[in-house]
Amino acid sequence: MHNDDIVRLVTANNPAEAHVLEQALVEEGIQARVVGDYLDAGVGDIPGLRAEVWVHRDDLEKAQAILDAHRHTTTGTGEAEEG
Repeated sequence: MHNDDIVRLVTANNPAEAHVLEQALVEEGIQARVVGDYLDAGVGDIPGLRAEVWVHRDDLEKAQAILDAHRHTTTGTGEAEEG
């Protein structure tokens, strides 16, 4: 991926969640990248420094739909959480 072609899809609550979301996207054929997942190891749990999932701009709409479906199945509420 070229840096100018990627956009932030979601900010995760923690690095583990970011990697779960990344894996859900990869399983659906979307190339995704977790950014900032090791920040908490170096600087501790500082508000505003959370792992993010980034995707190619052209995949953004499909990736959001996959994320919504993934959250629907994992929460069982039928409501997607805001990211």
